[in-house]
Amino acid sequence: MRKEWIRSEQEKNKNRTIKQTKRRLQISILRQPEYFNSLTILCSTDRISLNNIIHCYDQYTSEPSIVDYCAPQEVLSLRLHDFYNRKKPIIINLISYFKHLPDFQQLNIDDQATLIKRNIRILLPINYALLKTPSHSQIRYTYIQTIDCINNINLHSMYQILSNTFVPFVTFNPLIIKLLLIILFFTTNLLSTNSDTVEYKQSKYIRGIQSSYIELLWLYMIKKYGQERAVNLFTQFITRFIYLQTKIAQIDSIIRLNNDMQYIDSLMKVILQLT
Repeated sequence: MRKEWIRSEQEKNKNRTIKQTKRRLQISILRQPEYFNSLTILCSTDRISLNNIIHCYDQYTSEPSIVDYCAPQEVLSLRLHDFYNRKKPIIINLISYFKHLPDFQQLNIDDQATLIKRNIRILLPINYALLKTPSHSQIRYTYIQTIDCINNINLHSMYQILSNTFVPFVTFNPLIIKLLLIILFFTTNLLSTNSDTVEYKQSKYIRGIQSSYIELLWLYMIKKYGQERAVNLFTQFITRFIYLQTKIAQIDSIIRLNNDMQYIDSLMKVILQLT
């Protein structure tokens, strides 16, 4: 008997949505090389944009108070609300980074809030990969065990595994991941397992912003690595990001089944889509 015959309708819809999202990401990204066959150099404006992204990320998305922070030697046992409240400074920094992007500042205030609310939590593992890869990072040395989660699941381990899947990309070239972080942030339906649709007031403008960063990324990638290697790298990234999406959906379910979610900080409730 074929497996799809015994799947529930919900599972079928979920798998169908994931396939559609993967196809959409591949089309939006991988179609770009055809456009850039004749463009082999970055203009001065492109280089300025790349430098601004590096500077902006490094300025606003660093580890909070890294000079004064010392990672504990023992394992920290944290309840759900303590675990997420502990992440708040890093999330505030990530939000601040996106708020300082000129393209973001041109958006309607409601669209700004919706992008932050729907996308930040999904991008958190990628941001952690960027933060913990440098040798001076304290994040990599923090050991946490979340307690009283369903089936004794350790959410910290789940996030750690997810961020580790992107560390090789950061080690290879952190600028690529910083650009991809922006491209994914300006996505109006980033979680493929969520069938809820949200109306954006400037959806066309948001797609235009995303396309401009995709073009910038391809110009940079093709110039530096050539088209074939660029396509290969993106295929690897998309595969790992699809895996991240499914795990974030699982984490969302775990949070909602935990009685401690009522004690989570108000901002974190918004980011985790609990309100």
